[in-house]
Amino acid sequence: MTTAARPFGFRPWALAGAAVLLLALLVVPALIVLSSRGGSKPAPAPVPSRLKVATQPTDVAVADGTVWVASGRDNGVVSIDARDPRQQQRHATGAAPLRLAIGADSVWTADAADDTVTRVNPLIPGSAGRRIRIGSDALDIAVGDGGTWVTNGQRGTVIRIDPVSNRRLGPPIRTGNFPTALAIGANFVWVVNSGDGTVARVDPREGLVIGRRTPVGRDPQDIAVGFGSVWVANRGDGTISRLSASTGKRVGRPIRVGGEPGALAVTSDGLLVLDTAGGAVLELDPRTLRSRQVASVPGFPTAVAVGAGAAWVVDARNGTVTRLAGK
Repeated sequence: MTTAARPFGFRPWALAGAAVLLLALLVVPALIVLSSRGGSKPAPAPVPSRLKVATQPTDVAVADGTVWVASGRDNGVVSIDARDPRQQQRHATGAAPLRLAIGADSVWTADAADDTVTRVNPLIPGSAGRRIRIGSDALDIAVGDGGTWVTNGQRGTVIRIDPVSNRRLGPPIRTGNFPTALAIGANFVWVVNSGDGTVARVDPREGLVIGRRTPVGRDPQDIAVGFGSVWVANRGDGTISRLSASTGKRVGRPIRVGGEPGALAVTSDGLLVLDTAGGAVLELDPRTLRSRQVASVPGFPTAVAVGAGAAWVVDARNGTVTRLAGK
C-alpha cells in the first residue's frame, strides 16, 4: 500500500459484506499546545497524531508529501497534507474502494462493490476519478512494471490495466484460490492467494505465473518486498513467511510476530507489521528476525503505510488515521 494497502482479513464467503464494511485507522490529536510570550509571534499549532478522516477507512498510501486514505463506506478517497493533516480534500470513486495504490501520476482504487477501478488525478483538488470497468471484482491494486495490477478474488485471477489507454491488457492471469493482495518488486508481481495459502510469482513481461505457487501460512493477508526478500503476513497463524526475492522459495521457518499480522510496510530499517487483532505496530529486524512493539493503535486498524517521515495507520472502527513519527 502500501500499501497501500495495503490488509484486513478478506474471506471468500464474506466478500460482499467486507467490501463495504472495511477497516482503517486512527490519528490522535496532540495534547501539547505551545504557548507564546509577550508580543512574540504565536507558535503554530502542533500536528495532530490522530485525525478523523472518513466513515470507514480501509487503506492508506503516501507519496510526494500527501497521505491518501480509501474509504469504503464513503465511496471515495481523502487526500491529506502530511505537513498539516487538517488540510483535506475528498475525491469520489467507485463503490466500496478497499485498497489504493499510487503510480503513473495517479491514485488508483480497487472498487470491490461495482467491479471497477478508479483513477484519480492528484493535481486536481477534490476531483472525481475516472472509473474503469474491469468486469470482475477488484480487491487489491498495485502500480509498476508497465501496468496497474488488480486482484480478482472470486475469479482467482489478476488483470493488468494499461496506464496509457486505461484498458485491460491481455487475458486474466490465473494465480490461485482467492487472490487478495499483491506487491511489485524484484522484477516480479507477487500475489497472495488467501484461499489456498500460497504466493504466486508473475512475470510482468510474459503475463504468466513462474513455477509453482509457494505455500505460506494460514490466511495470508498482505505482502511486501524489501531487503532482498518477500514477506507475507499470515493472519491465521500469527506468523510472517519469508521468501527469496530471486527464486520465490521459502527462506527459513515462519517468524512469529503478533497475534494476527494483517498488514506490512517496508521502512529504511526494517519491516513494520500491523497486528490487526490487538492494534500493536511491531518492527521486524530483517537481519536478526526479531521484533519489537513500537506503537499501539486502538480500534480496528487495517492498513499501514510509510512516507513523509512517518508511518500512517488507518482504523476502520473510529474512522481515523494515526501518524507515527520517525518511520
